[in-house]
Amino acid sequence: MITLERRRRASRLSLTPLIDVVFILLIFFMLESDFLRPYVMDLAQQGGGQRDPGAKSMPVVIELHADESVWINKGRYPLDQMEEVLRDLNPSAESPIVVASDPGVPLQRAVSVIDILHGRGLVNIAITEAQQFDK
Repeated sequence: MITLERRRRASRLSLTPLIDVVFILLIFFMLESDFLRPYVMDLAQQGGGQRDPGAKSMPVVIELHADESVWINKGRYPLDQMEEVLRDLNPSAESPIVVASDPGVPLQRAVSVIDILHGRGLVNIAITEAQQFDK
């Protein structure tokens, strides 16, 4: 009888520690992954501003750097000419816009850029950290 009781206790395997470990790993990988980076890299590698014949919208990548430079689709422009550059690019309302900023950029400059984009009716905006374009 004692052996039968021991078998029953041994057969009760608790899955709680396993589930805890799975949830901890899930949370870790969710916090460590950057879902926007592949999207930004794809936009930057598309040529930045070159419209595909079959595409409905043209991606626009804007980078704000700590040295006060503004890069729009791999071209360097002064911030006060940004509206003119956007007018020349003429992105549609559903065009994906990525605003990438260095850690040293003042928040007000990033907000000013987003205000300019909203003023042109562009609302599909993603914000991420900047990576220097090839100069």
